[in-house]
This record gives sequence, C-alpha cells and structure tokens, in this order.
Amino acid sequence: PTEPTTAWLKAVLPIGRTFLCARWRPCQPGLYHLRLEARWNRGTAVVSELPPVTVGGPPWDAYVRVDPVDKRFFTVAGEPFWPVGPNLRAITDIRCTERMRTKVTPDRGTLAYADFFARLAPHGVNAAEIWLSAWNHALEWRGDWPEFAGLGRYIQERAWRLDRILDLAWQNGIRLNIVINNHGQASDSVDREWHNNPYRRENGGFLDNALQYFTAERALAQQDALRRYLAARYADHPAILGWKLWSEQDLTAAGRQRQTDVLAAWHTQAAERWKTLDTYGHPLTTHWSGSFRSVFPAVAALPGIDFLTIDAYHDTFEQGRGQLLAHLLNDSTGRRGGLSMRYKKPTLVSEFGGQWDACPEAQMIAEHASAGFCALVSGGAGNPMLWWFEWIDQGDRFQPYAAITGFLRGEDLRAAAGQPPGQSLTLEAADGNAGSATLWCRAWSRTGRILGYVLDERWQADGGKAPELAHTAIVIGEQINPGRMGVSWWDADTGIERSHDDFTHPGGELRLTAPPWSRHLAFKLWRQ
Repeated sequence: PTEPTTAWLKAVLPIGRTFLCARWRPCQPGLYHLRLEARWNRGTAVVSELPPVTVGGPPWDAYVRVDPVDKRFFTVAGEPFWPVGPNLRAITDIRCTERMRTKVTPDRGTLAYADFFARLAPHGVNAAEIWLSAWNHALEWRGDWPEFAGLGRYIQERAWRLDRILDLAWQNGIRLNIVINNHGQASDSVDREWHNNPYRRENGGFLDNALQYFTAERALAQQDALRRYLAARYADHPAILGWKLWSEQDLTAAGRQRQTDVLAAWHTQAAERWKTLDTYGHPLTTHWSGSFRSVFPAVAALPGIDFLTIDAYHDTFEQGRGQLLAHLLNDSTGRRGGLSMRYKKPTLVSEFGGQWDACPEAQMIAEHASAGFCALVSGGAGNPMLWWFEWIDQGDRFQPYAAITGFLRGEDLRAAAGQPPGQSLTLEAADGNAGSATLWCRAWSRTGRILGYVLDERWQADGGKAPELAHTAIVIGEQINPGRMGVSWWDADTGIERSHDDFTHPGGELRLTAPPWSRHLAFKLWRQ
C-alpha cells in the first residue's frame, strides 16, 4: 500500500462454504477400504461406504519417535534425530523487547513464520516450539475477544494458520513441538490468564476456580473435545515433533498448590486419550519451569509421557547465587540422578537463556554459543531451545546452530542393540599457562567412540574476553586399552574440523594435547 494501513496484515481471507474434511496419510502401500460414519447425540447416524483407494510406492514413515532401543533419544525412520532450534512460541515477545532491547516483530501471521523458517533452516535448524496460547494460535477462547467465538467454537481462520505453519515448517525441514496449554490459562497468580479463561463462570463458563480445570468432569470433557479436533486435523502431519500437554505445569493452580496427585491423574487420562486419538504415534510430553529440580516424579514417571521437557534458567553470578549453565545442563541429564538416566526418557530443554528475566548480552551470547555442546556431552535429547528468539533473529545469531549441526553430522548418540548404553564422562582438563582459568570438560562416550567438549567456565559465566590456551591437556582415562586411534579437533564456533591425527596408544593413561584455543573447543576420539 502507498499509505500506512493495517490492511496488508490480512494477506489471506476465507472464501467459500465451510465443510467437513477427513485427513488420512497412509504409510503403507496397498488397497484401502474407507467408510465414513457420522453420529449425533440423539442416536441418529449416517454411514457411507467410500470408494476404495490404492496406495502405491514404498512404505513411508517420517514421524519422530522415541528410539525403541535407547529410549533417551529420538529417531526418524530409524535414523537419529537430535532437535536443534529455538523456542519460537509466538510471532512477538514483548519481554524480549524489554530485556534484550529488540524491536517488536510485526504480526504478519503465517508470513512471519515463513520468514522465520526461511532464515533458520540454512543454519541447520530442524526443530522449534510453538504455543496454542490465546495470544498466538489457540483455536478457542472467550467469545468477546477479537477472532474468538467462545468455548467449543474452533475458529477456522486460526486453524488454517496452524495448517499453513506446519506446511511451511515441513518445507524447510523443521519439526514443531506444539504446546496445547500454557500455564497462565489455569493460573490466577503466575502469568495469570485464568480471569480471561472461557471455562471461568464469570466469563460464561462453569468453573469457580482454576484448580477445577483439572478435576471437573465437564471441564475434562471439553478439553477432550479439543484434543479430538486437534488430532483429527493435524496428527497426520510429519512436521509435528511432539505434543506438549502443558508448559510449566508447576505454575498452574494445581502445581502451585502442590496437587501432584491431581496433576498425575489429569496427565494419565489426557495421555491415554492422546494415544487413542493420534494413530500416527507422535511422542507426548509435558513441561516444568525453572530447571530439572521442579519436575514432579509422579507425572514424569507416567508411561503415557514419552519424553520430558524442562527449563534451564539460573541465577547470574552478579546476583551472588550464580550457577554455570554447563553445570545445570549436566545435572539435568548427565549425572546419575539426571532425568534421562532416572526415567529412561528423552529430556529436552525447551527454555533457557540466563534466568527467566534474561541476562547481560555478553553472557547470552556465550550461553547461546555453548549450550548445544554442553547438552550433547551431557546426554540431552536435543539442543536447548533459547527463549529469546527475536534476539536471535534480529541479530542474525544463527551460527551456534550451524556449529553443533556441523559437529554432529554423521554421528549417532544412541546405543546399538546389544551394546552398553552411552554415558556422559567427566574428564580432567587443565592448561599449563591458564592462570586462573577453570576448564569444564565432558564427553559422550559410546563403544569405541567419544565426542568431547572443553569450555572456559569464566567465558560462559559472563561472556567476557577469554585468553588463548595453548597447553591444554585432557585426560581421557587411566586404563585405556592399547591400539590404533584417531582424534580430530573442531572449532566449536563454526562446527568445522581444525585438525586430525592418527596415533597408536600404548595402553594405560590416555592424555590428549589440544591445539591452541579460546572460549571452547570440541573433539572426537575413536578407535581405528
């Protein structure tokens, strides 16, 4: 337009009659017989036999699964899938503008996502998270709000947007973790949205308080109707990484009151229903705030919850209670008490970046650059998803995704059938001229192969200038069997191999000498 206007925001307008549609994506060739049944509450039914369909071609399965052998990781068609990407929950994040001095992204609907995906994909991004929140992609909300028509009325323009976003993600090789409920919808204290929830009696609903959202029979039935619609419309789509039942469930009314038995019962029935409705078998998850310390064991252990999603927020050292992100990620999954070890489920950090209120930009840069490698050597199921996506997008800060993708290309973290499971190793690392530098060194070890990473802790803590370290020794172990071995050193900022060496280890202690480096360095070690 030649004059300032908002008309361009409505790039697509619905034209034509509303109709019902059945979606089906066959994964096996053969002859299929189809029958359509429609039933009404009064007992009326219509049954129609449809023409048979012949499906050709080879069997097809591009859906994300939990690996059947090593249940700590994901696969697609039997190949390893390690999600890499940001938390892209909405088009705009006002908090990012306030904390990280970004600009508000114009709400161009699906056109904004088309641009997001197109900028992310060339850097190795294969995953992101989006929310079905009232201020983003929810299909239903209180009827006096723009675009909504009340409880149980699923707005088709909004449903179409999710169709389009999934298609755009798939075209760019990106899979989406879809969040069904965000905690504010059932909270009257933390990011509260309960006062606007259509379930609330004052808004024309039938509940007196937010806790009843998890217990009232009518509320559960209404939620099940939405699940039925979501599964029917979207479950065939391979761009879905998984379904997330809640973001930060511990901040809902049930979570704040420590009603873990209520949450366990709610998740049990919700998971059972999803398994029935989603015949394509997308993995199901739920989520906790803060860090792995917030997880409710009664919910995490449920067999219907296929993988776990958590935050990795932490205080900064400026606040006097600081914790290094590397330590937090390793505590989450790499130690014996870590979630993936305890529950034998993939554990994915779907929010991080300083604390919930962000951190100084230099520290954010360091955490963004190093988080993927820290998660990798700690046995995480994917690259942690940075919350501050507008800061990434507007600053062209995509390189960390390219780096971890380059390093992981051709690698498999899973244990093969009959082999011992991979594990996170704590390695001894020190530099002769490091002065006061403290090094954090871990490795992911599988039979015959190690993926390692060494980090200058001070750099990750505050993003300050890191000295060059030229005499770093890394001790892999004291009782390593003799034989021919290979080692390669990788630039952790670019994901490009720097050097390669073959050598014969005589047995006993294996000590590697790293090339000069600063900030962080990755390496691979294997038996010939």
